[in-house]
Amino acid sequence: MNTFTGKLPIFLQLKMEIEDVILSTNLKAEDPVPSIRTLAAEYSINPLTVSRTIGELEVEGIIYKKRGIGFFVTDQAFEIIRRKRMAEYFETEVKSFVQKAVQLGIKLERIQDLIRETYEEESHGKHHGN
Repeated sequence: MNTFTGKLPIFLQLKMEIEDVILSTNLKAEDPVPSIRTLAAEYSINPLTVSRTIGELEVEGIIYKKRGIGFFVTDQAFEIIRRKRMAEYFETEVKSFVQKAVQLGIKLERIQDLIRETYEEESHGKHHGN
């Protein structure tokens, strides 16, 4: 169970938590999403807050409602979340990184080399359980 912080509204934090579960493939396409009542109890939050979260996820095409049964993960959910998170990553992390590199006078070629080296190290480590 996650403890929410005061940095973002709780409904957004819960939304990100559900998105994280989908990205980790613990919730896959066509899997049922826990009910509003279940999520409210699990996270000790108001059911109206959970309802708002569910509404946002539905509007974004991440979940859909089967009348009388509940909410389910859409076939496109993983890709929708992945694309949204990539855009956020590029806008915040990459832009900030490049701005700092330019400020420090680091040449583009050096940045590319560093990224390539780091990427290869990370990729190698992930594939070999390191």
